[in-house]
Amino acid sequence: MSASRSARRAAAVTLAASSLLFAAACGGSDSKSDKAADKDTAKSSAPSASAPGAAGGTVSEAQLKAALLTTKDVPAGWKVDPEGGSTMGKADKTECQKFLDIVQSEPAPLGAAARQTVNFEDGGQQVFGFDGDKAAGYLKGFDASLAQCASFGVEVDGQKYPATLKPLTLDKAGDEAHGYQLVLDLTQVKMAFDNYVVRKGAALSTFSTKSKTPGGAAGAEFKTITATVAKKLDQAVKG
Repeated sequence: MSASRSARRAAAVTLAASSLLFAAACGGSDSKSDKAADKDTAKSSAPSASAPGAAGGTVSEAQLKAALLTTKDVPAGWKVDPEGGSTMGKADKTECQKFLDIVQSEPAPLGAAARQTVNFEDGGQQVFGFDGDKAAGYLKGFDASLAQCASFGVEVDGQKYPATLKPLTLDKAGDEAHGYQLVLDLTQVKMAFDNYVVRKGAALSTFSTKSKTPGGAAGAEFKTITATVAKKLDQAVKG
């Protein structure tokens, strides 16, 4: 492959990374090009009017919406970005795909019956309503899979790149909660995603921040928001 063609490939991949979920800039360290697409409105995706919950109850569309973060719940300066979602690529290990799917923006990527989303410049959240006990089933063996996926490959824009995962220690919440950092090495830039997922009954709430370096500006604010994510889900499901 020629040097010019290689350069074009690298540029295309970098652009693809910028369009990943929550693809706005993080703090002052991110590029101006990431800021270009930022807009101030939220989006939601809802395949059904309500999602059946665990035995004895349901997760309604109103409950999913109530669990979403607002600008009052995030650091000052965060703006809503309605076009922050895209795909993360395909893992070369089946057990590792769920860690990409949690931050995917495809409709109901986790097999949920309903979904609500909000994307900010520096991060984003999705809230899912599942049928029956499928929420608990989706997270079954989560920590064991996380350990198996300490390193794996991800196909992005037809090219394979290395990825790493490591657990993040967070406070216990809901019926179960997990945190992890995903780093994609895209040759010219490393994209770091700090991710949180908390379950309450048949509902899952996921929250992610993105930085161009592990522990970047948005990542540093990650733990200040996860407690609010868990609290809002708990209150919403209880009604």
